Amino acid sequence: DRVGLATRVVVYPDVRTNSIVVQARPRDLKEVAALVKRIDLDSANSVNQLRVFQLKHAIAEELSETINLAIQSVINPARQPAGSGVGGLGGGGAGGAQTSQQLRDVRSAVLELLPEAGSKGMKVVSGILSDIRINPDARTNSLVVTAPERSMKMMQRLIEKLDKPTSVVADIKHFLLENADATSVAELLSELFVTDETGGGTQLGVQLAGAEDASSSIVPLRFSVDVRTNSIFAVGGREALEVVEAVVVRVDQSDLRKRKSEVYLLQNQPATEISDAVNAFLQSQRDLLDGTDLVSPFEQIEREVIVVAEPATNSLLVSATPRYYDEVMKMIISLDRPLEQVTVQALIVEVELNNTDEFGVELGFQDSVLFDRGTVASIETLSQTNQADGNAQTVTQNIVSSEGVPGFNFNQPFLGNNTLGSLSGPAMVGKQALSNFQMGRVNGDLGFGGLVLSAGSESINILLRALSENRKVEVLSRPMVQALHNQTGLIHVGQTFQQVNGVSAANALTGVSQPSLEERAVGIQLTVTPRVSPDGTIVMEVVATKDQISPNNTVPISADPVTGTTFESPVIDTATAQASVSVRDGQTIVLGGMITRTEATTERRVPWLAELPLLGAVFRYDSHTLRRTELLIFLTPRIMKTPADYEEQKQVEAERMSFSLERAEEMHG
Repeated sequence: DRVGLATRVVVYPDVRTNSIVVQARPRDLKEVAALVKRIDLDSANSVNQLRVFQLKHAIAEELSETINLAIQSVINPARQPAGSGVGGLGGGGAGGAQTSQQLRDVRSAVLELLPEAGSKGMKVVSGILSDIRINPDARTNSLVVTAPERSMKMMQRLIEKLDKPTSVVADIKHFLLENADATSVAELLSELFVTDETGGGTQLGVQLAGAEDASSSIVPLRFSVDVRTNSIFAVGGREALEVVEAVVVRVDQSDLRKRKSEVYLLQNQPATEISDAVNAFLQSQRDLLDGTDLVSPFEQIEREVIVVAEPATNSLLVSATPRYYDEVMKMIISLDRPLEQVTVQALIVEVELNNTDEFGVELGFQDSVLFDRGTVASIETLSQTNQADGNAQTVTQNIVSSEGVPGFNFNQPFLGNNTLGSLSGPAMVGKQALSNFQMGRVNGDLGFGGLVLSAGSESINILLRALSENRKVEVLSRPMVQALHNQTGLIHVGQTFQQVNGVSAANALTGVSQPSLEERAVGIQLTVTPRVSPDGTIVMEVVATKDQISPNNTVPISADPVTGTTFESPVIDTATAQASVSVRDGQTIVLGGMITRTEATTERRVPWLAELPLLGAVFRYDSHTLRRTELLIFLTPRIMKTPADYEEQKQVEAERMSFSLERAEEMHG
């Protein structure tokens, strides 16, 4: 729509005829025709030149990128080239990849190419840097440059200055290895000096501080391996190769895998135990380092240590690298040090105290008829044979005499009535009154009765018994054993018997069961494992045992259903003390003990009558038993340090024995 007095022109393009159709007023049509005539020209005022530069020394791709970056940094310093450096520069940027905002930021600039310092050349001034394109041709190693006429001269001079022979020189060096593996060393050198090219940049050489030649920092290092001669070929700068040579010489020193072997004769410890301990320690070290992936294969070989035990001579066969040989031998010598020997003396003290007091009276009254009733102990007869008519004989036995047991059956089983006297008055009732305390004439546990007063007749019977016993038993047992540091010592004095611990199934043929027997040792036993600390303290694991077979007690195990045989096992009386203690050298301690006090009081009496003053003692029985047992176990360890200690111990122990020392020395020597 037209606004105000503005010109109204309508333009339609015709693509087929490459023309435009204009609708406007006649005056406006003239203006449009003049404008189209000025635009539709067959030539342009701005003329660019195209030139091909044949490079002799430089590489087309690298030089193209270098020049593009230099020009781009002038006309658009805030932007980096987005492409490969190929494309127009100035206005359009690199390869036409710039946005409208970047085009607005491009500024017009003129470059002056200055001559080298000290030369007499003139400086070259370019026109406004715009629409300069540099394209490399890798096949002919050429640069195709498109630029305005005024800029082409500067581009020519710039390319000529850059297309010169380089001053960087690459050397090649041969390293013949004598000890190390060429492939492994080449991999090591590559890891040290060859950088990763995954970033897309150009690889540089080694950056050396104080280098006089730039070749080492420009020329990248390359390594090749000749497996046949075990050699390495290195390519790079002279100074960089000197560093490589120093590394190769250090790595190719004398064979570090050379091993030292020795047969070490142990003086104190068993070879098998030392070998197992050292191998277990080395294996634990290897497992720890293998889990962290911190050890190289070469170091794994270097760490391999061989320790083999030879029991016949108690020796160790040791093979290790020089680096670890001294460490392993130091460990073995430390383990083979002489162990301290400890003499452990134990004293088992048993005391048994028994006090027994008894007093009692039993009374009895009965009719005299009970006295006549007794038993016939023996009968004497007289046989008489009579011959009857014919062959018949008659044998007659006549009692000549008989011996009867009278009826003193006070607190005794009743007697029979088979005597003639007992049959004289069978209808008479015999009466009896008595006190029965099961006192007896003898103490069943002690085996004696003490004071026993007894009186009796056909009607009266009295029994009085008084007993008092004081008994003291002391048993001292002193086992002694010697043991090395951390070794178990055992002494046992006693006997061994077969103990029944079960019965097997009955035999299918005989039906008889067989008892299962187990060997059991009884007596005094001392087991000790001492460990000597550096400060002289002795830590011991001690087991002291004293057991014996109970003489009167057995336990039934099983009964044979066929034969009715009962299998019994004896009861074992055992006293055991087991502990871990810490004792100073020569100190006596109480390892354990137990005190038992048993008191039993028995009062048997006739109710009411026993409470009568004075006469009450006739109707009662009193028993008082006090039993006390004491058990203490003393322990004394002594460290045997010098031969004088052994001699002193031998002298002291010999004086305690009741034997002839002269005869013992004569026999033993």
